[in-house]
Amino acid sequence: MKYSIRDARFASLLFSCTAMTVPTFAGAQEARSAPTEDSADQGMAGEIIVTATKRNESLQRIPISVSAFTGEQVERLGITDTTQITQQIPSLRVNAWSPNLTIFSLRGISQSNFTDNLEAPVAVYQDNAYIASMNAVAGQLFDIKRVEVLRGPQGTLFGRNATGGLIHYLSEDASKDEFNGYAMGEYGRFNAWSLEGAVGGAIAPGLRFRGAARVEKADGYIKSRDTLDGEGNLIAPGSGQDLGGKNGWAARINIQADLSPDATLSLWYKHAEDNNVATGGYVFENCVYLANGYCNTSATGLSDDQTGVINGVTGLPASPWEHFGERRGSLNRVMNSYQGQLDWKLGDVQLTSITNYLTMNKTYVEDGDALPFLIVNVDTFVKFKQFSQELRLSGDSEPLKWQVGAYFLDMKYDGLHGVTNAPIIDLAVAGNGGFSVPTVDQFYKISSKNWSIFAQGDIRFTDRLSLTVGGRYSKDNKAIDYVNVLSDPTYAPQPDPVVLFTDKDLAAVVPGVNREVYSDWAARVSLNFQATADTLLFASWNRGIKGGNWSLSSNIAAQDFRHRPETLNSLEAGFKTSLFDRTLRLNGTVYHYMYDDYQAFSLAGGVPRIYNSDAHATGAELEAFWSPSPRFDAVFGATWETSSVDSIPATGVQFGPEFFPGAPDTQYCTNIGGAFRCEFPQANITKAELPNAPRFSFNYLLRYNVDVAGGNLAAQVDGVWYDDQFLEVTNGLGSLQKAYNVTNASLTYKHKGTGASITAWGRNIFDKAYRAYALNLGILGVTSIYAPPTTYGVTLRVPFGAN
Repeated sequence: MKYSIRDARFASLLFSCTAMTVPTFAGAQEARSAPTEDSADQGMAGEIIVTATKRNESLQRIPISVSAFTGEQVERLGITDTTQITQQIPSLRVNAWSPNLTIFSLRGISQSNFTDNLEAPVAVYQDNAYIASMNAVAGQLFDIKRVEVLRGPQGTLFGRNATGGLIHYLSEDASKDEFNGYAMGEYGRFNAWSLEGAVGGAIAPGLRFRGAARVEKADGYIKSRDTLDGEGNLIAPGSGQDLGGKNGWAARINIQADLSPDATLSLWYKHAEDNNVATGGYVFENCVYLANGYCNTSATGLSDDQTGVINGVTGLPASPWEHFGERRGSLNRVMNSYQGQLDWKLGDVQLTSITNYLTMNKTYVEDGDALPFLIVNVDTFVKFKQFSQELRLSGDSEPLKWQVGAYFLDMKYDGLHGVTNAPIIDLAVAGNGGFSVPTVDQFYKISSKNWSIFAQGDIRFTDRLSLTVGGRYSKDNKAIDYVNVLSDPTYAPQPDPVVLFTDKDLAAVVPGVNREVYSDWAARVSLNFQATADTLLFASWNRGIKGGNWSLSSNIAAQDFRHRPETLNSLEAGFKTSLFDRTLRLNGTVYHYMYDDYQAFSLAGGVPRIYNSDAHATGAELEAFWSPSPRFDAVFGATWETSSVDSIPATGVQFGPEFFPGAPDTQYCTNIGGAFRCEFPQANITKAELPNAPRFSFNYLLRYNVDVAGGNLAAQVDGVWYDDQFLEVTNGLGSLQKAYNVTNASLTYKHKGTGASITAWGRNIFDKAYRAYALNLGILGVTSIYAPPTTYGVTLRVPFGAN
C-alpha cells in the first residue's frame, strides 16, 4: 500500500480538525438528565439516545464510531427509502439498481454478488431483529423513530455477519398513551406520488397500539428508446418500458401490553409488497468496438475504456437516462414479518427476549445486456424464510455493567437462478455439441442454522477510566441441495434437459462441498477515557467474523463452488467532544483493517463468483455539527481511506456468440465457428482497491430558519462529494466512477399552531449523472444504472393528537 503526500496531509488535517458523529439539526447541548428515548422534537438541549450497545445510552458516551438520525431528521432530509440515508453518513455507500437487491458498503466493506443466497457483511436490523436476506433489505421508510449506523466490526453483540458494521432502523412504536399520529402526501417529478400516515395511543390502561402505512407509485426515469439508424429508420424496437419506477405499499402495526409494572410485551406485524415494478434493465457504456463486434479489454479481460453511455448497436452517444433493451423486466416481492419482544425487569437484572419470523417471496426478470437483442437474460425466483430468537440478560452492579445472551437463527432458501445465452455458451457446446439459445437453470435449496452465545462488560476502574471486553462464539451448520440444468430446445433438442451438476457430483470432486460447518469467535476490547465531562477518548481492537457460503454460478467448477469464512481484525482510535458551550460537537476516528480470506466478488468473464483473498485498509472519518444560534445549523463530514486486496483471479477465458458470419479474430479472441473464445494473458488482479471506497469524501448540510407568518420558514442545502472510486473490486477502468457531487435543497414552512408543514424540495439539483450500479462484462462492455436526474416536488404533512 502506497501513501501519497496528499494522503498524509489529509490524514493530518483530519485530526487537526474536529468532527462530530451525529448530524443533529435541532441543537448542540447535551441533556444532563438520565438517558431516555429521543422524542420527535429534539429541542436545543436535546441529545440522541441510541442502542448501539443494546442499551439506551447517549451517543456521545459510546466508544464506537456511530452516526444516527432521529425521525425528525429523516423527515427533514426527505428520506423515504431505506437506501437514501447514505449521503449524510460518512463511509456509508449503497449499490442498488432496483428494490431487488441492496448492497450497503461501510468503509469499502460490502458483498456485491447479486445471487440471492448470500448474506452481507454489513448487517441490517429492523426493530432489533436481524434481516438475513439482502433481498429483504430495501423498502419504504416511514414513521421512523431513529436510524443508527455503526462502523467497524460489531460481532460481539450483533453476530457473525457484521464485520463491516451495522445499520439499524427503528420504527415509532406504541409507547405513547396519548392519541397521536399524522398524515402526509407527496408529489414530484416523473409522476411520483406517495401517501403515508400513522395513528396510535392507548386502547385501555396498560394496552397501546400504533399503526402506520405508506403507498408509493412513480413512472420510470430511464426512458425506453428504439434503436434507429442515422436516417431515423428503425433497426430494433425497445421494450417500451421505462426503468426506475415504483409501485408498492407497506404497513405495520405494533401492540404493547404492560404485563406488570416491570414487564412489557411488544408485538409487531409488518407487510410489504412490490408489484410488477418496472426494473431489470441497464444502460450500455464504456465500449470501444473491435472488428468482431466485441469491446476492447485489458489483459485481465475487463472493459478498459471510459467512453460514456452509448447505443450498443450504432455506437452513438446516448443519455444515461435512456436505455435500448428489448426485454421487459419486472420485480414482484411480498414480505411478512412477525415479531414479539419481552422486556422484563427482574430486580437488578433486565431480561430481553426477541422472537422474529420473516418470509419473503420474490420473482425477478432481467434483460442483462442493455442491447436490443438477446445476449444475456437473467431470471430468478426465491422463497426465503427465517426464524430468530435472542435471549439476553443485563445488569449494572458497580463497578461492572454487563450483559450475556444467546442467539439462534434458522434460514431456508428455495430458489432458481436462470441465465440465458452468452455466459453459458461453453457449457452449451460441451453439453449439446453446439448452441442456439441455451439456458442454464440452477435449482437450489439451502438450510442454514446458526447459534451463538455472547457476553460483554464495561469495567469502571475510576470515574474516568473504563475497559470494555466482549466476546461471542458462533457456529453455523449449512447444507445445499443443488441441480444445474442445461436446456436449448432450438438446438439438438433433448428428451430431457442436460443435468450438468448436482450437489452430489460436486461432492464427488470436492468431498463436503455441499455442506458448511463453521465455528469461530468474535471479540472486542476497548479502553475508554472520559478526559472531561464533554470529551471521550477511546482505543479498541475488534475481531469480526463472517461465515462461508456458496457462489451459485451457471459456469461452475467444484473447487470454486464454496468460499471460505472471512476474519477481520480492526484497530481503531477516536474521540468525541463538545466545545464552545456545547455549540460545537466534534467526533473523529482512525482505523486499520487486517482481513484474512476477505470474500471478494468478481464478475470477470460474466460469471459471478466469490474468491477469498487477504486485504487491508487504513482510513479516518470526521463529523462536525455547529449550531452557533437557534437560527442556523451546519453539519460537515469527511473521510479518507486507502485499501488493497492482495489477489483475485482475472477473467481467464470468456466465450461469446459470433455476431456476424466470418467475424475476424481480434485482440485476445478467436473465432471457433459460431462463437468466440477469448483467452486473456493476465491471470490475477493484484493490489486492487476495495469497491465503493473513494479516497476522499465530504458531506455537508446548511440549514437556516426564521419565524414568519405565525410559523417557521427553514431553508436547507445538503449533499455529498465523492472522489474517484471503483464500483467493483476487479478495478477495471470501465467500472471506475469519476469524482462527483450531488446537492439537494428544500424550503419548509411549519405552522406553529397546528404543526402542519409544507416542503418544496429538489434533489440532485445540478442534474449530475452518476452511477448507482455497474457491472464490467469484459468483451460485452459495461452495464450500468444511473441514479435519478434532477427531481423536485412538494410534501404536505399534518400531525394530529399529542405530537
